[in-house]
Amino acid sequence: MMTRNFVLSAAATASAALLATQVWAAEPTIKEVTVNTDYSSLKESNAQSYYPELSQDLLEAILERISLTDEVEGYVIDVNIQSVSLDGDTMLPDSAEFNQMEGVMSLQSPMTNANTESYPIKIKAHSAEAAVPEGYVGVAPSTDDFYNAMIAGFADVVAEELPERMRESGSK
Repeated sequence: MMTRNFVLSAAATASAALLATQVWAAEPTIKEVTVNTDYSSLKESNAQSYYPELSQDLLEAILERISLTDEVEGYVIDVNIQSVSLDGDTMLPDSAEFNQMEGVMSLQSPMTNANTESYPIKIKAHSAEAAVPEGYVGVAPSTDDFYNAMIAGFADVVAEELPERMRESGSK
């Protein structure tokens, strides 16, 4: 009788372990991240001439916050920066200062028929006492570090927009 209970327990444990492995393997992962700056719709923008490395800097910041996998069924994240401005003015001053970034993050799974999910992202740097417009995420940088604060703030929002299961299983 004791042997039979042990065999049933071992079989149940093995089944539970196999099921847990299958569930774990089914967790969504991220296989690719791309970042583009698309100022083509902004005729009055000089941001790209001041910040030609913006896409690369943002990509590096995002990759510091999430992990990538080699799995074929991983999700693809595409970030498109559409506007960089100083208080809404896309023609930056000679100092190249800006305090707003707007873009869209898209999340898709090429291995399924699921629709692409898209999330608008709006970042505005401000001093601690300044009001943040509705629909923007506030970032409070030092006066010497607006650029890095904007990149970090945008990357934080990309990582936060991932579905919770992806953040728990794939984030650093």
